[in-house]
Amino acid sequence: MGRMLIVGGTGETGSWFARYFRDHGFDVCIWGPSGKFHVADALGVRYAHDLMSEVGESDIVVLSVPIERTPEVARRIGPAMKSGSLLMDLTSLKVEPVRAMVESSPPDVEVLGAHPMFGPTMPSIRGQTVILTPVGGRWGRWSSLVREILERDGARVEVLTPEEHDRMMAVVQALTHFAYIAIGSTLRSLRFDVSKSRRFMSPVYEVMLDFVGRILDQNPELYASIQMNPFAEDVRRAFIEECIRLSDSIETGDVEAFKRAMREAAEHFGDTHSALQRSDRIINQRAQERE
Repeated sequence: MGRMLIVGGTGETGSWFARYFRDHGFDVCIWGPSGKFHVADALGVRYAHDLMSEVGESDIVVLSVPIERTPEVARRIGPAMKSGSLLMDLTSLKVEPVRAMVESSPPDVEVLGAHPMFGPTMPSIRGQTVILTPVGGRWGRWSSLVREILERDGARVEVLTPEEHDRMMAVVQALTHFAYIAIGSTLRSLRFDVSKSRRFMSPVYEVMLDFVGRILDQNPELYASIQMNPFAEDVRRAFIEECIRLSDSIETGDVEAFKRAMREAAEHFGDTHSALQRSDRIINQRAQERE
């Protein structure tokens, strides 16, 4: 199929894709800064003891490193890429990583930004969303093959520009994570007994609480990096301002202002009834599990 190097392949996300592409016939090699070659043995792939030599021999080089390090690693790797190969990343931000890959690699090297919208705990890519941010003039054989494999396996592939991606993720990821972490932090501040509350919760509260716990169970470094999205500051500020506005409306006794804000939000949201029906299915399933 081809020779692939995953830089950061000893980490959880890198290891997931090492297995994935190994199972699709690629000769996969991984590298990590900690030198955990035993991870390669467990995955049944090779370990790159000479990183730059492996870069120069690979058809595809995948960067699966922390977001804040991706541009730096791209600038180190890019110049060593061989003609006609593909340099791609798997990070949650796209503007700076893609720019670094384009600027550092030869013009005949393909460049593809990729953002898998799922974590390494998922058993399959089927039904999962993967966002691609291709670069004009830097798309070719290997980029097409990667997209073909993802779609053939049932992934939902969406294509955006790097800026469109980061603007969308400022809400889809940064805002939702921020809100969930804020709820968790509030529970800590109140010294609220989360475990005890489960005795009295409705299924809808339990589902919400589990999503808070799900986010809190993740790597804080990753989630802090996601907040570094250049478009997330304005989103967080708008969220905090809306929280204050809603709180003030209640504290000042202006209940009509609160109700008006909720009605306006519902109108902007759109098809709230379908959202109710979809969430009902999740809630009913949870209720059945509790019986």
